[in-house]
Amino acid sequence: MINHNDNMYGMEPTAQRVIYAASKDANWLAKVRQSATAENYRLKTSPSITALIGQHVPGEDIACVLLDYDPRIQQWSSIEQLMGDKGVVAPIVLVLNEAAGHGAADAIARIAHVTAFSSMEVREIVQSIRDAIELESLVSHQFDVVRCHRLFDRLPERQRKIVQYVVEGAPNKQIATRLKVSIKTIERERQKAYRQLGVRSTAEMTRVVILGGLYDVIFPESNQGQAEFRIDTPSPSSAPVVAKPAMYSAFSESSSL
Repeated sequence: MINHNDNMYGMEPTAQRVIYAASKDANWLAKVRQSATAENYRLKTSPSITALIGQHVPGEDIACVLLDYDPRIQQWSSIEQLMGDKGVVAPIVLVLNEAAGHGAADAIARIAHVTAFSSMEVREIVQSIRDAIELESLVSHQFDVVRCHRLFDRLPERQRKIVQYVVEGAPNKQIATRLKVSIKTIERERQKAYRQLGVRSTAEMTRVVILGGLYDVIFPESNQGQAEFRIDTPSPSSAPVVAKPAMYSAFSESSSL
């Protein structure tokens, strides 16, 4: 008997990737559905981004998230944090309407990887999706940096110092001398730090510390809210705008060192 869910070689088919779209605009969602179908993606929608993220299934392969700009949202960074906490790691296409103007500046600086307009036609939405997917590796790295930074930042001060000394290559005895505590205390606190960081080895811990430290390079405080972006005037032939905030410029520069 042939199982039509298997391919001709008897192997399980690759799960279809999914696009998330949060919008209350039925006309826009209809065009997004056509675009997703054209690119062979499944579409999951909801009027609310929080409700949409709440529907996330672990292991679901998300290609990108299309999110309507909402001027009522004041803390856009909380949306990104919620996505990270729920494991929704994907490029974000922020969808603007003609009235958005420069009021959307903070949203673009905080979460947008690509911007699009609700007036776009299907072919232009398809291009926006493709532009977003091209940034997948960079976005995944960005989320990993944020995750590691938060893990490291949550450690108690003593554990942070111990972790930093370990990453520098200092043995337990030397760390104990520096912090004026017993070696057993260092061993105990070190194991606690391992559990807090979700690592099993010094190599894994070093990776968390290095990535967590990149936070200050990729997300410099002096540049927050001052990202490099533009909002083009929508027109029948308007193309999607790839928004590259300062975080990406900083990452590119730091990667070339």
